[in-house]
Amino acid sequence: MPLTPGQAAHWNQRIAATATNSDRAQALWDLARTLAGKDETAWADLVRMLTKWTQAHAGS
Repeated sequence: MPLTPGQAAHWNQRIAATATNSDRAQALWDLARTLAGKDETAWADLVRMLTKWTQAHAGS
């Protein structure tokens, strides 16, 4: 689902306001759920992608 310009601005602000990778990961997980909506295949793909990112940046 594409984001409207207002939604994109909201998420860009939320991600920019994060100070740590932990905060950033939470914002990205929330964004992923928003983007996936009710599409379980998309959600599964996003979970795999974000899990890899979270593991790669653990402890940052």
